Amino acid sequence: LGQDATAEQRDMLRRDLGLDQPFVVQFAAFVGNALRGEFGMSLRQGQKVSTLILERLPATLELSLAAAVIALLVGIPLGVYAALRRGKAFAQAIMGLSLLGVSLPTFLIGILLILVFSVQLKWLPSFGRGDTTAFGNWTTGLLTVDGWKHIVLPAITLSVFQLALILRLVRAEM
Repeated sequence: LGQDATAEQRDMLRRDLGLDQPFVVQFAAFVGNALRGEFGMSLRQGQKVSTLILERLPATLELSLAAAVIALLVGIPLGVYAALRRGKAFAQAIMGLSLLGVSLPTFLIGILLILVFSVQLKWLPSFGRGDTTAFGNWTTGLLTVDGWKHIVLPAITLSVFQLALILRLVRAEM
């Protein structure tokens, strides 16, 4: 509504959004709508939230898949190495770094990676999805070089915690 909205306009918006109802009624309405896959309208975008979720689902799935693949492809071999070479300097360094990977918050890892690889080295972009290719309703950035450049930093950021856990689990089991 903006800062210049009248009290009457605010009251009308509260009624339209159901904010004049008790909390229990609001919550029950939300849960009922959510069970039907309807999450309301985005006040910022002016579109249905379910539509916005579906639009962004391909990018989300790509990112989570890329992070999981990185975590598995790096975590398992490093865990095996650390288990087979217990007590050696490099194996100890790997375990120390895995402790850091488990301990550091993901957002801090992301900020540090952006600072180094985007801001200082200018090797990778700091935001966005990059070029995409469409297959009907599905869009993917994994088929373009620009898409790969854009997914590297977020995928590494999300994989660090998983990678450290996998590494530590593999070492503990051997």
